[in-house]
Amino acid sequence: MLKYILTALLFVTYSEASVLTLTDILQHAKEPTLLSKTIEEEQQALEAKNLANSADAPFVLHNGMTRAKSKVLSGYEYDVAISKELKLGNIQGLEQQQNRLNNQAYKLEQEKYLIEASNRLKNFYHQYCLESNYRTNFQKSHDNFVTLYEKKKSAYGHDEIAKTELLQLELEKKRLHTELENLKQKENSSKEQLLSLTTLDSSDAFSCQDMYPIVQEVNLENDTFQLSQKAHEKRIESTQVGLNRYSKKLESVEVSMGYTKELETDLYTVGVSIPLNFSTNKSEQERAALMHQSSALMFQNEHQMANRKYELRELKARLSRLFQTIHSEEENIEQFTNSLLPLMKKSYDYGESSVIEYLLSQQKLNQLQQALLENQKGYYETLFQLYSMSEQKDK
Repeated sequence: MLKYILTALLFVTYSEASVLTLTDILQHAKEPTLLSKTIEEEQQALEAKNLANSADAPFVLHNGMTRAKSKVLSGYEYDVAISKELKLGNIQGLEQQQNRLNNQAYKLEQEKYLIEASNRLKNFYHQYCLESNYRTNFQKSHDNFVTLYEKKKSAYGHDEIAKTELLQLELEKKRLHTELENLKQKENSSKEQLLSLTTLDSSDAFSCQDMYPIVQEVNLENDTFQLSQKAHEKRIESTQVGLNRYSKKLESVEVSMGYTKELETDLYTVGVSIPLNFSTNKSEQERAALMHQSSALMFQNEHQMANRKYELRELKARLSRLFQTIHSEEENIEQFTNSLLPLMKKSYDYGESSVIEYLLSQQKLNQLQQALLENQKGYYETLFQLYSMSEQKDK
């Protein structure tokens, strides 16, 4: 008994492990992982560049030699000096902070690509599941038709139906078989495409029990466009730091020490060089540029937010229309399947309608199901566009 229990447990465990969920797909996705690493490496590169650009100026070494000759003395004179520019106060820290804020804004903007990559995988997963479900339903219809064909073939052997009727049924059976094979190939291709974007085993099956529901209205979080807004705030803050940096009246000084040998005289010097900022309007122009940049960023953000909110409303409206269409098509298919189709089959079985009428009713059902499939695909494609546009992270 224990042996059978252990075997059953192993079978259940294996079966569960071999079914992939949407969460598995996202956790083993290649693109988001590579993007994350790329963003992290870019940030480290930008930070290193920031520190390099704001680093202290190097020491400057000066060395010279002169040939001197007078009526009394002659010989060589030489001098050596070292100097260095020193930034005063927190100028260096402000420069680093200004660049760092811009780098952080860039990182936030890059993270939008992570959301898009995640939603792209979600869409692929849902598209595959829709195709798989459609192929399953088509398989049932195909098998039912094959059963019907076998009955009619037997009936033909007993001279109960004409050969033309059997040939028409046979042609339809071949057509359904060809279409079924095409659907299987398309399903396998979609699966391979999706798995190629992950590190998962191609032999695993997909659950498809965790699809997002088709609803009329999608409720988004309050932090819509959160990454764009945070990036905008970082850039505005960066300009404010820049304004503070260029408000300093004295930014740096240069200190120097030197030794000069003039024939029989030794000279030692210590000096300080102070730039007279009042003699130039560079700081004023830098401040003016930052103020205009801040205003431009505000107007740009306002324009972008208005466009994105409009696109968001359009996507929501499209989702609502698709929901209504899908709901109507599902009702039509249910009514057709449960009411009209059984009557058509019964009428055909009793010889009250022709084989052509029966085949047309079957094809009509297939057309309705195909239209439903396309609208369902369109719904999920629009849904994940909506999540990407609104910058919503995984639910």
